[in-house]
Amino acid sequence: VDGDIDSNLNESLTETWTNLVYRAALRFPNLPIPTGKGTQGIVSLYDVTPDWAPIYDKSSLEGYYMAIGTSGNQFKMAGPVGDLMATIIDKCENGHDHDKDPVKYEMKMSRPGDYIDTGKFSRLRDLNNTSQSVMG
Repeated sequence: VDGDIDSNLNESLTETWTNLVYRAALRFPNLPIPTGKGTQGIVSLYDVTPDWAPIYDKSSLEGYYMAIGTSGNQFKMAGPVGDLMATIIDKCENGHDHDKDPVKYEMKMSRPGDYIDTGKFSRLRDLNNTSQSVMG
């Protein structure tokens, strides 16, 4: 949006918003359906990368690491991602140059002996050719 977002804000509700409110009302019969000019909505933000692939990596600031860009769809992966990040952090804090030689993460629990190239999740990677959605 060019200029002042507060003065250029379109305050009208969309057809999608209306449809979602009606769908919610079908599931929750006691939910009042808002009407009129004073109707408000809520907003949210998708934490995604341009190719929708998460970043599990160190940052350019020494000692800082990130697990970002999941759009919230990776919450069931918290355990494995935590272990992957612990592996990256341990290697980097002990002198491994993760930018030049991305850590190989062993899939200890599900496929011992198999490794993931964590460079695929690097902040420096070339963008993946994906569907640009959580579907990959």
